Amino acid sequence: MFRIQIPAVLAIAAVSATLAGCASSDELKARIAGRWGPNPAIQPSEVDVAIQGQVAVLRYIAEDAILPFPPTQESEWYRIAEWGFNIGRQDCEVYLDNLFRMNREKQRNDSIFTALNTAAAAIITGTTHAQKPLSLVAAAFGLTTAINDALFQSYLFTEAPGLIAIKVKELQDAYRDSVEKNEYPDGKSKQERRSLIRSPEAAFNAIQNYYRLCLPQTIEGTLLQAVSYTTAKATDPGKDPKETKSDSAKSLNAKVTLEKKASK
Repeated sequence: MFRIQIPAVLAIAAVSATLAGCASSDELKARIAGRWGPNPAIQPSEVDVAIQGQVAVLRYIAEDAILPFPPTQESEWYRIAEWGFNIGRQDCEVYLDNLFRMNREKQRNDSIFTALNTAAAAIITGTTHAQKPLSLVAAAFGLTTAINDALFQSYLFTEAPGLIAIKVKELQDAYRDSVEKNEYPDGKSKQERRSLIRSPEAAFNAIQNYYRLCLPQTIEGTLLQAVSYTTAKATDPGKDPKETKSDSAKSLNAKVTLEKKASK
């Protein structure tokens, strides 16, 4: 009976490694090709592909939004950029929703592996007195849990997905508000406006900057920057707040809090 159980348990542990999926061959090739960064000299073929792609993005937005392309008025480039923001927000929300679901899947898998490990250990304990089979099962499920955590955490799970979603929305709202204020400044007439989005290159740049707010490296950098911009401050609620920091820090009842550093 035990000979049948051990292979089954090990098979479960091996199959679980594929729960989070693997990168495609094209993705791996792209990573290997770009591991040293961009080419130090701009290549004509790469420029042609990049510019055609950027123009195609603007054309698709204009055509789908029933706008002339190229626009007959410079102000229409701002409308194209706004549609690009909407697309970026939708893509980002899908991404953040996937992060939330994957986080719950990770927790679910860990719970399942823990339950299977407990059940397998109980079965083995009831059918044999040997310690070696029990240690093998524990090692197998320990490896399975570690692989599951490593795979899922590679998708930006060192932070709570709910916190990430809130922070990204704040960044996107702030960016869009700043662009709108440049387009419609308070107290200025239409002739006095000096919007930065009056050309195709400016429109694409604005859309790309908006997209960048939802990239994993941008999110991680923003959260780390928020932590680095804080400083530890010791306070004692039982003493006069006018005391010096050194006196407050010496108190046995002092509390340590994080406060945002004053900007220079």
